[in-house]
Amino acid sequence: MSRQSSFSDKKVENQNNSKNVLNFDTSISISKTGKYSNVIRRFRSTLPTLSELKQYVAVILCGLFLWGTSWFLLKDLVLPGGCLFNFTVMIVMGYAFGHTLERYTTISPVVGMTLMGALCRTLVPVNFLENPTADAIDFHLRRIYPVIILTKGPLTWNWEYIKSNSVKVFSLATLPWIVECLSTAFFTHVLLGFPWYWGLHLGSILASVSPAVVVPTANALNAKGLGSKNQIALLVGNAGGLDTAFTEGMFGVINSAIFYPSAPIYRIVKALLAIFVGIGLGVAWGVLADILPDHNDLYAPTIRTLHIFSGGIFIMYAGGYFGWGGVSGVAVMVCACAAGTRWARRDWPTNNNPVAEVFKLLWRIFEPMLFTLSGYFLEVSGLTARDFGLFLACIFSALLIRMLTAFLVALANGLTIKESIFIAITWIPKAIVEAVLVRVATDSLWAEGSTAQDKWIAKQHSNIIVIAIILTTLLGSLGTTTLGPILLSRDTRISPAELSQPRSPSSPQSTDFVRANSTLDSLQYIDAQ
Repeated sequence: MSRQSSFSDKKVENQNNSKNVLNFDTSISISKTGKYSNVIRRFRSTLPTLSELKQYVAVILCGLFLWGTSWFLLKDLVLPGGCLFNFTVMIVMGYAFGHTLERYTTISPVVGMTLMGALCRTLVPVNFLENPTADAIDFHLRRIYPVIILTKGPLTWNWEYIKSNSVKVFSLATLPWIVECLSTAFFTHVLLGFPWYWGLHLGSILASVSPAVVVPTANALNAKGLGSKNQIALLVGNAGGLDTAFTEGMFGVINSAIFYPSAPIYRIVKALLAIFVGIGLGVAWGVLADILPDHNDLYAPTIRTLHIFSGGIFIMYAGGYFGWGGVSGVAVMVCACAAGTRWARRDWPTNNNPVAEVFKLLWRIFEPMLFTLSGYFLEVSGLTARDFGLFLACIFSALLIRMLTAFLVALANGLTIKESIFIAITWIPKAIVEAVLVRVATDSLWAEGSTAQDKWIAKQHSNIIVIAIILTTLLGSLGTTTLGPILLSRDTRISPAELSQPRSPSSPQSTDFVRANSTLDSLQYIDAQ
């Protein structure tokens, strides 16, 4: 009996072991299947939807029709091998590469677009900008970009938040800018031998922050309750937008003071008055955009859009012609801000009105042009390893000082240490203003009296700016996405159930955080500018 009982026990044990093995193998199989299905599901979520495919087809057809029409006007220039054909193909490649990079990573499309332009300049032996027609098109596009950028941004500013947090916003918008501008002038003078005025000129460009690169991430974090207690997303967007306004005013004054030929007294008076004249023009122009036409007019959205856009282009050209560059940028921004504020008092909400929607669409069209063509100005043929190393030293030395300043300013304004670190990281990217002004040094050179050193420095301006765009935008977008969830604390008033759901219809709808950050509509990327 004991032997039989022992045998039975062993049999039962073996059966149990076999069941355990079977269960274990099944669990492994299920785990592997689930893992593969998650990968497949994640990949499918990145594929274009049917609606997106229809949009792409419609845009491609529009492009083909425009290309066909241009042949009747420009003939061989738009055929394969022509400079304008190469010009267009490079922009399309930049758009495709930038948004593909954005779709599958957390990297801003700005990086891909700029990188594509730089690669085309390096790998393609023919420089199509040597053609006067292509060069003129790029030159005049850079008079249009600022109008779109500087109008679209202020239409999104939250003036109630700015007024209630004026010290915090204005200190973050100005103090880090001033510190980085002066630091850049110092390091370029010491390391590269630039004259002080050239260093100040470059510093006034590189000191501009581009919150549009990181605002989608900040908004996505805010939708999850991260950083919402101290309204970090609003702070980044509004302080960064005012930083852009400050850049426009200061750069315009510095650029015209250096390069516009006039008497010294006139330059001083102009520098003192430029920003105030721009504010006055902008307020008058913005009020006019509210009064005319009547708010209930059926065509009010169209007429107001044309009013702001056509007036902006006019003042850009007029300001450049008369050497009052600082006036034009400030006037455009103040106009949009004044008009948007007055419209919001009625039934046109901020950032959700017909005029703002038009400028979002315009930015969607012009964004790949701006960054791809800006990347094309990176010329590495005559660049040595030593020069490249010194460029990096100048860029990142000034940037580190800027980040330290932003951290201290945020800390002094009542933010926590972790939130202050996050603010410092969001102040890394340099993109939009830098891309617009990438060729301004060579365009502004004196027709007479420019030395060989001046021409070399002007050329290196473009190289330094493009390098800064690629590296700082990459670091800034990755840094905010990776460190944001670590540095920003949740608002305890939000329940765990709410954290798993979007807080508003405009919030990202994907449950995958990476997807939510990387595929936000790129129209939002300039909302804070």
